[in-house]
Amino acid sequence: MIKKHKRMKYSIGITTYEHRFEKYLKPLISKIKEMRPEIEILVSVNGENNKQFNEEYRTEVLSFLSGMKNTFVTTYPTYRGLGKLWNNLLANSSNHLVLLLNDDVTITGDTFFKEVELLLSRGISFFKINQSWSHAMVDRRVVDDIGWFDERYLSIGEEDGDFEWRYGQRFNTPLCNTLVPHIVNHVDHDNCLLGMEKVNGKYSKFNLDFAFGTKYRVDPEGKNYGIMNRSVICDSPTPPQHTAERFYWEHKEELKI
Repeated sequence: MIKKHKRMKYSIGITTYEHRFEKYLKPLISKIKEMRPEIEILVSVNGENNKQFNEEYRTEVLSFLSGMKNTFVTTYPTYRGLGKLWNNLLANSSNHLVLLLNDDVTITGDTFFKEVELLLSRGISFFKINQSWSHAMVDRRVVDDIGWFDERYLSIGEEDGDFEWRYGQRFNTPLCNTLVPHIVNHVDHDNCLLGMEKVNGKYSKFNLDFAFGTKYRVDPEGKNYGIMNRSVICDSPTPPQHTAERFYWEHKEELKI
């Protein structure tokens, strides 16, 4: 007899930006709803850097999503860092488990979801997929334990490495990475970093300067977990953020009559 694994409840959280609606967001969400029509989807729509928000774009997004069941949107009027958007998705999800996706990914088959759900059924609830935070399963209970993404990373770059450093410090083990087929990461950051100084064409210089100029310094003994392949010591711990979320989840049932 083939053993059936219990499907764990999880939500999907997607970050998105202007210029990527037609090319990435629409086909991604359409594909998800085709394969998992009942799943909860949360979308964080970022604003633009030093540019007036495009109301026509917001109208397109809301019009597209408004008829979809269990789909919710947060819109930021100005540009915010990726860590901020991720925290928003985690804070507003109805489930502790949230599959974080950047909008510039393509899911090519249901095998992707089946593999993710198989891992969840085996009790693996926090993992990167294919060595990338563009697709990662996050357990909010772990985030409550070690701290949320540091919102002082005001753009893109090392907000994920920072979190992994804290994960390693807390559990004395690297974050789990899994290989899951049928998802393609296009790594299209050009429009996300418009008007910003970049490093390697992919990361915000501000974020890297903050990571290695303010928050961390190189560990001369090489004993600590590292970011960007460097063993580091933290000089500026992550401040508390979303501190009431644990209280909410512990007491929300008391609100029912």
